[in-house]
Amino acid sequence: MVYHLHLAGTNTGSWALAQQEMKLSHLLFAVLCLMSKLLLVALTSQCGYPLLKELLYYLQAFHSMVNLDMEQTKRYYNTKDSSVRLAYEPQPRPRAIASLAGETIVKVACGTNHTVAVDSNGHVYTWGFGGYGRLGHREQKDEWVPRRVDIFSKHNVLPPGAVISAGSVNSACTAGGGQLYMWGKIKNTGDDWMYPKPLMDLSGWNLRCMDSGNMHHFVGADNSCISWGHAQNGELGYGPNGQKSSAVPKKVDILEGMHVIGVACGVGHSMVIVDRTHVGDGLDQLDVYDGKASSEGSGEPGSKNHVKQSGKKGAAKDSANSGKRKSKDSSESEEENRNDESDASDDQVNGQTEKKSKRGGKVAGTGSK
Repeated sequence: MVYHLHLAGTNTGSWALAQQEMKLSHLLFAVLCLMSKLLLVALTSQCGYPLLKELLYYLQAFHSMVNLDMEQTKRYYNTKDSSVRLAYEPQPRPRAIASLAGETIVKVACGTNHTVAVDSNGHVYTWGFGGYGRLGHREQKDEWVPRRVDIFSKHNVLPPGAVISAGSVNSACTAGGGQLYMWGKIKNTGDDWMYPKPLMDLSGWNLRCMDSGNMHHFVGADNSCISWGHAQNGELGYGPNGQKSSAVPKKVDILEGMHVIGVACGVGHSMVIVDRTHVGDGLDQLDVYDGKASSEGSGEPGSKNHVKQSGKKGAAKDSANSGKRKSKDSSESEEENRNDESDASDDQVNGQTEKKSKRGGKVAGTGSK
């Protein structure tokens, strides 16, 4: 069975289109400022009315010219080599990519404005917006059609189980021996990688899956989950007290020992799929997300922290707090005494739970069972 790659939407040009429209807008603003000054002169002079009519005429003509140019810009571009404009035309329905009609495409990944594809022979193709070297062709030239990345050829083609990824401004794939290669804008600071280079920090790891977000990356390798990059919303998974960003790959400690079979990265969040048959009691150590907004470790109802803190331990904590408040206000102490009596009756009803809590933290990891 032969698979063909189809294209829908837009792959290139949105950035260049925005720049072109911005230039036209700035030009129009400058002309309007000049016209306003001339208009002021015309109104304060003796020949104001004829000059005013002439200024309005030229202003309308210029406005029509700008609108026409912008409309043509949206629908048709000059694609000559000497042109600085980018060919851009939305594709509202899937279309076959002619240059790949003779190839069997087995993998594809899409970034913000570029695409990475791999054929059955292990060759890598990239096309789209070439900024920061994200296409891997040693230049920032935009590519209208798929172009083969020359590094992944001959003895360095991608194996059948290779992993590919396309971030917003970078690309990645695993080649021979499972070595991870990356290119484009890898860090917020430093030089961009204009062609694929091996990421030596992950040499020797068996990478099963990878995805890239805006400027962060997630990898499932061996029995670990690894992340790195620039993050703002905790998307690297290092915890509330961990570092927000990391320039080098780092393990996600809470997922250590788990078999990660899938990862996905959005602009500001990440998702991980683990094989629950090979995690033991590791999942019991994770907080449960029930859709309710709550801070980590807050003990909200429905979370495992809340379950673990129930029973005699929670009653003792309430009793201690009640003792402190007794010395402050007698009316409050009477109310606390009634609460203590209610807690004591609950402990007598749930006697089995009280006995378990007296044994220590032996059931800390299985409080939800």
